[in-house]
Amino acid sequence: MRRTLLIIAIALQVLVLAYMAGNRELVALTGTVVYLRTAPVDPRDLFRGDYVRLRYEASTVSYSLAGNAGLVKALSVGSTVYSLLTVNESGIAEVTGLAEKKPDSGLFIKGKIADSWRFGTTSQETASVEYGIEAYFVEQGKGIEIENQVGTRNAMQTPLEMEVAIGRDGTAVIRGHRWSLIGIGLEILESPQRNNSQGRKSAKLKLTLKNTSQKPLAIVNLPGFCSFSMEPVSPGQRTKIPDRPACANAVPTDNDVIVLPINESRSYDVDLTDRQWQVFKDNVLTETGTLEWGERFRIVYHPPSKESSAHLKDAAAVWHGRLPSRAFHGRGNVD
Repeated sequence: MRRTLLIIAIALQVLVLAYMAGNRELVALTGTVVYLRTAPVDPRDLFRGDYVRLRYEASTVSYSLAGNAGLVKALSVGSTVYSLLTVNESGIAEVTGLAEKKPDSGLFIKGKIADSWRFGTTSQETASVEYGIEAYFVEQGKGIEIENQVGTRNAMQTPLEMEVAIGRDGTAVIRGHRWSLIGIGLEILESPQRNNSQGRKSAKLKLTLKNTSQKPLAIVNLPGFCSFSMEPVSPGQRTKIPDRPACANAVPTDNDVIVLPINESRSYDVDLTDRQWQVFKDNVLTETGTLEWGERFRIVYHPPSKESSAHLKDAAAVWHGRLPSRAFHGRGNVD
């Protein structure tokens, strides 16, 4: 009798595993295909034997996207959530909403809250969400190739864009990958000296955009550096980025367009002591180099939209979308 029960238990486990494998295979074949971009990570931690460890831009979700304070309070580590997705102009799916129950329609991906940070207001509360696609298994030797292509920590990095199939219930399965058409690099040019109260308080950085595609590609740098912005990335960060009214209605001209041949790049100096890179802390305009170490930021490249660029001579070559750099502290520490 005991032996029979053991055989039945093993058979049930095999059936469950077979069902799970078959269900994922069905999703891979019939699911809606989107691309999720991986977040900038330390490449030294990327490769793990026969698989690549992945974290996505969609892995960090603000609770403010839930739009419901009651829902936010009900969510905790381990809760199932549904991240609502919208595909941007570069073909990347971004999280634009958060729900506790499966939506009746639209594009969404199912995940679980792996960690949660709560700091008083909903806009400051952030969740780390895992979707079951955080490991990408590769052929032997291919992981190192991916690691090398991703790039070095303080210089150029090319984001992976994972091809993901999503089933009707939000289940996600990795089908493959492609590389971003643009790589982005962040290099420290000058850092403040320790114990020098009279010297530089914030770092000077070099931001580089590189054409990593197989054809000429154009970037757009609007006057006043309006194609670039700085965004806070730390959970619960209490700084506020000043508005830039002059950038709100900026219209690109042909003089703002830079056509990059294959593998060519263009670099820009970012001096964090300049007023345009300062932030509000307790309603006071403050250099980022004077903030606590937990206050970290990214420089984000976001060229004008296709619609507003349609009149340009090289409009067809312009890359559109949103591309963030690695995270950094204002004193020059890069994650």
